[in-house]
Amino acid sequence: MKSTAAPTYPVATIAKLLLLSDRRVQQLTKEGIIPKAERGRYELAPAVQGYIRFLQERSLRSDSSPIDYHMEKARLTKAQADTAEIELAKARQDVASVKQIEKNLAGVFAEVRTNIRNVPDRVVSSLIGMTDEREFKARLLREIDLVLDALAEADVLIEPSEDEAGFSADGAV
Repeated sequence: MKSTAAPTYPVATIAKLLLLSDRRVQQLTKEGIIPKAERGRYELAPAVQGYIRFLQERSLRSDSSPIDYHMEKARLTKAQADTAEIELAKARQDVASVKQIEKNLAGVFAEVRTNIRNVPDRVVSSLIGMTDEREFKARLLREIDLVLDALAEADVLIEPSEDEAGFSADGAV
């Protein structure tokens, strides 16, 4: 009884059938995806089946995290709207950068420190000879309260720093 071997085909035939280049078929052969029957020749069924398995596995890997283009478009639209709102708020001077606030607060705290440290100089002469501890504390507290009230009534303006003036969120002038 004579056994019939499956016919084999050259790389060009397999490439044409799979819509690939000859070189790509050779690469897939090296990767063990398309089996080679003999030098430069391939059995049809194993070659097609190997390539189909390769495509299925690749499809399963990419299907594990499909891209929802509608969701991504919505995210982009929201980000653009948020950026436009921030730019509008900046134009209206409704917002200030953290850097601006830090700089201005440092100035306010320096002023508070200076004014409170000046309290002893302002009240020392009125405290000399005083023996009533309650009156002593009351005078100091009144002076401290005057300093704090004056600072509370002062307008604290957040001015853009020199390196931020005239710049938009993207750094453009």
